[in-house]
Amino acid sequence: MTTPMITATNAPDMLTGALAAAARGWHVFPLLSGTKRPARPNHRERDCTGTDPRCRDGHTGWDARATTDATRIRRAWSGESPAYGLGIACGPSGLVVVDLDTHKPGTEIPEPWNRFGIRTGEDVLDHLAGAHGGTITPTFTVRTPSGGTHLYYTAPEGVRYGNTAGTIGWLVDTRAHGGYVVAAPTTIGTSSYVVTDDRAPAPLPWFLIDLLGRQHRPAPAAGPRPIRTEVDHMPAYVKSAVDQEAHNVATAPAKKHNARLYVAAKALGQLIAGGVLAEHTAYDALSDAAHSLIGPGCDCNPREIDSTIRSGFHAGSRNPRTPNPRDNSRTNSRNNSRKAA
Repeated sequence: MTTPMITATNAPDMLTGALAAAARGWHVFPLLSGTKRPARPNHRERDCTGTDPRCRDGHTGWDARATTDATRIRRAWSGESPAYGLGIACGPSGLVVVDLDTHKPGTEIPEPWNRFGIRTGEDVLDHLAGAHGGTITPTFTVRTPSGGTHLYYTAPEGVRYGNTAGTIGWLVDTRAHGGYVVAAPTTIGTSSYVVTDDRAPAPLPWFLIDLLGRQHRPAPAAGPRPIRTEVDHMPAYVKSAVDQEAHNVATAPAKKHNARLYVAAKALGQLIAGGVLAEHTAYDALSDAAHSLIGPGCDCNPREIDSTIRSGFHAGSRNPRTPNPRDNSRTNSRNNSRKAA
């Protein structure tokens, strides 16, 4: 059976769009006309009085009311309320939607994105994919009224992701369990959500699985994790350099966490630019070491850690370095001097 496209041009009423989404197995619910707010229930959980028929046994929110049932959908978008917008509950639909925004004029562009000349979430995601050895798999895509993009991916089996807001990267949010997206052909103001790629959603790319996994992964109790077995084939002196720089970060004294992380990232950035070290290997080692510092008395946060590492990599890339095994003794000497200082 051919699934109808969900576009503004061939679906003048929202009912067609809602039925098309449900035909894909996506759980839908109505939004108040011209807004991004759920139409039902019309009250918050803390204000629930139990008088709503579906709340008699406890508050029932938009996620529980979302449905693929065609009869319920026709009832919701027909009759007196055909102008409702369309929401898709991501969790029940088995979706992880990546929301890529655009830079708003007059707002500050954080580093390192400003140095890179990056202004959109699409470019940030492209940079992250390259940094982690991944690709942005073509998938079901929607253009938003603000000029942003929604990429719809299928969630991995047995994994329950929540929502993120800027923790993966600037202008990059994700919606999964507990989240929803406004879907085509909903209109906000004078513009509509429009499907620009109607293919079936692709599986969530591996680099995003890794990045999203970090949002729910507890930080190591102390120090960096060992270099992963799949990169154990790297030269011993390169592995030693990575281990040493990660150790320097994990043992940084108070008030010097960010400075120590930047210096370590810059040193490994030289090796990355020299072609002897994979960026994702260096990133993982430094990120895990830095996350182990987060706690009382430390103002470190995941976004700052990510920004500092990437800024250090960028600075190091200006001076590519391809060491030989004898350089390891110089590295140890430099590190011993740093400790003494």
